[in-house]
Amino acid sequence: MSWDHYRYFLAVAETGSLSAAARQLSVSQPTVGRQIAELEKRLGTRLFERASHGYLLTLAGQQIRDKIKAIEADLDGVEQAISGLDNSLSGTIRISATEGFGSYWLTPKLGLFQRRHPNIRFELMLDISVVDLRRREADIALRLANPRVSDLIGRQVGQTGFGLYGAQAYLDKHGQPKSVSDLANHDFIGWKSGQDRLPFSNALEKYATPEMIKFRCDTVAAQIAAVRSGMGLFLAPHYLVPRDGEVVRLLPSEIQLNFDIWLLTHRDLVNVGRVRALLDFLYEQFRNDRDFLLGEDLRP
Repeated sequence: MSWDHYRYFLAVAETGSLSAAARQLSVSQPTVGRQIAELEKRLGTRLFERASHGYLLTLAGQQIRDKIKAIEADLDGVEQAISGLDNSLSGTIRISATEGFGSYWLTPKLGLFQRRHPNIRFELMLDISVVDLRRREADIALRLANPRVSDLIGRQVGQTGFGLYGAQAYLDKHGQPKSVSDLANHDFIGWKSGQDRLPFSNALEKYATPEMIKFRCDTVAAQIAAVRSGMGLFLAPHYLVPRDGEVVRLLPSEIQLNFDIWLLTHRDLVNVGRVRALLDFLYEQFRNDRDFLLGEDLRP
C-alpha cells in the first residue's frame, strides 16, 4: 500500500471535496478521485458519502482518518527528530588527513573548534593511504590532490609550500649549500618506498639520487628526528618544521614547491549541521594561515 493513497484520503477528508484536495496537493481532480477509488477498492469499504455539497466521511472513513492522523503525527515526529540530529552541533565527525598535516596543523585547529562546540567529538585518521569518502570511511578528508569524483563536494582551500631544510649542527659539519648544484655533496632523508602516489613524495628525486637518500621512513615525526640527529637534509612542508632555530631553511629562492590543498566531503553530508560548521571553520583557518602554510613568514 502506497502512503500516497492515505495522503489523498486525508486531503479529501480535511477539505470535503475533490477539487479542494487537488488544489492542496497541486494535482488534478481526476487524480484525487482515482486515488480515493483505488483505496476504497483495496479496503473493500466506502470511505466517503458523495453528497451534493461535498464528500462526507462514513463511519469507516472516520475510524481510518483517526488512525492515519496518528501515523502522520508519528512520521512528522521522526522527521523532526532526524532533522534536528543532523542540524545540531553535536555528534562525531570522522576526518582523514596525512599524518604530518593532521598532527601539526589540523589537530590544534580541531581543539579550537571543539572549545566553541564542546558536544562535537572527533575521530582523526592519520595515514598516508587515502580513505574512500564514497564508502563513508570518513566524513571529511584533507588531500593534496583533487580526486574529481562526482559524489564528493569540495574545493581547493589553499596551498602548502615545501622547502629544503637541514639541522644547523649538520650544516656546521658538512657545510651549507649555496646553490642546487652543491646538493650533490649532501645526504638526504626521504619517504619510504611505495609512497610515490603522494604528490610530494617524488619531489626529492629532482635534487637527490636514490644513493644520496640515507634514511627513509613513512612518518614526518621520524623524519624530523632524523634531521635533528644530523642524518641529512629533507624536503618538507613549512608547517611542520620546528621553529626553534635548530632546523633552518636552505636555498629558499631556488627551492619552493607548492601543492594544492583540497577539503572534501560526501555530497550527502554537506548540509549536515556539524559537518557544515566544521567545513566553514576550516575554510576560515586556511584563509588565515595562507602565508604560514606557504612559508612566506620564513622568507628572508
